Amino acid sequence: MKYDLVLKGGMVVDPLNHIEEVLDVGIIDGKIEKIGEIGDNQGKKVLYVNDNLILPGLVDSHVHVIKDGTGKAGYRMLVRAGVTTAFDFRGPIDAFEEEIIPYGQGLNVAVLNCIFNGREMSQYDVPREEIYKEVRDSLEKGAIGIKIMGGHAPLTPKTTKNVIEITNEEGGYIAFHAGTSKHGSNIEGMEEAVHLANGLPLHIAHINSYCRGMIEHPLGEAKRALTLLKNSPNIVCESYLAPFNGTNGELNEEGLPKSHVTRNCLKKLGYPVGKEGIKKALLNHCAAVYTKVGEENQLIWGEEGYNLWEDKGSKVNMSFLVNSPVVAAACAAEKDDKGHFVVNALSTDGGAIPRNFTLKYGLSLVAFGALTLKEFAWKSSYAPAQLIGLKDKGHFSKGADADIVVVDLHKKEAKMTIINGKVCMMDGELTHEPGKILTTEKGESYLKENHVPYEVIDLERSVYRNGKDYLYRRGE
Repeated sequence: MKYDLVLKGGMVVDPLNHIEEVLDVGIIDGKIEKIGEIGDNQGKKVLYVNDNLILPGLVDSHVHVIKDGTGKAGYRMLVRAGVTTAFDFRGPIDAFEEEIIPYGQGLNVAVLNCIFNGREMSQYDVPREEIYKEVRDSLEKGAIGIKIMGGHAPLTPKTTKNVIEITNEEGGYIAFHAGTSKHGSNIEGMEEAVHLANGLPLHIAHINSYCRGMIEHPLGEAKRALTLLKNSPNIVCESYLAPFNGTNGELNEEGLPKSHVTRNCLKKLGYPVGKEGIKKALLNHCAAVYTKVGEENQLIWGEEGYNLWEDKGSKVNMSFLVNSPVVAAACAAEKDDKGHFVVNALSTDGGAIPRNFTLKYGLSLVAFGALTLKEFAWKSSYAPAQLIGLKDKGHFSKGADADIVVVDLHKKEAKMTIINGKVCMMDGELTHEPGKILTTEKGESYLKENHVPYEVIDLERSVYRNGKDYLYRRGE
């Protein structure tokens, strides 16, 4: 037997099959064929990865591949960071359909379309008929579901509840950056989100973002959040490890930040909510502007960042240093009485936002002893894959998808990213493979007619649809 590709001599970590030892990996037709000892002459291509980790490719369950003013950098940044599958939490799906072949870098992308994108809807209740139209249009064009940008652009509680109900009724996946016109993007907004779901499946985004100390001490808020999740089997979620967030710096006609998240960040840091506050935050290195520099996006701090914000008339992307590392660690490591992780997955909320830090900070938690290597692989690959029912990703069982990241453990960074058996990145260099859209049956005909590479997923096999305990029941 000749393998298409053989990886030799690396430390293979498979969270599903409880493997953590030096083994070889054999790949045929984009699938895992063998984990074990493989002869040097048995591969058409043999790569020696001694002293490196061989992990299932990262599945980032919350990213923003597309950001205004950043070009196509998000795809590159993700693949360079070892991500093989990403859930984009805004869209639009139309842009991905245009970009996935020329710029996709081999990435598998599931898209959640932002509902009412760019429209201020917080002052009135949106008719259900309009919500149905938005949801159906998104699903029929290839999105797997809907994202409510409540933290940035809040809807009324009634409209938010209707979006959750209608998206589930239409068979879609619904994610929520918690916050409505009644409660903001804080722990009270998260508690409101669980209430509005009323037992229906719901993905609440980046749990640690609601534990920034806006209502009480961050650790007190974290305790409230984790207790809430333990008692809410219908809620799936993720958390990230970066110390800074992602938002935008644009001001409205009244001189206030358009994004309510930006307003909260300024309040949290003790700055005035407006132009003067943003100026102080930037000059004091408590915030940064991010923009494209070369092939990737980078953070621009201090006076240079402030000048860029001014020159662009405030229309820039920004990040604020508002995330507690203690809360991030707690969300990453906390388990319930069954020994199951309370927060399902590690994410980055990155992509085009320069904070694709799953390897850097996640492996730091391993070094600290907060997670084992297999637990890290579980939370960064297997568990997030199962959120949308990707049974063949996140592990190295025979026949599983050959999505792999080879990791330099000392540098805590990706050396090689392999997607569907193809080397898409090696030592930072990309090979420009086309990407692929993950869609539901409702989006298949549209993508097929428009010659967009796709794969149909079945949300009925997902943790999202079946509840958190489903993640720990093999073979279903």
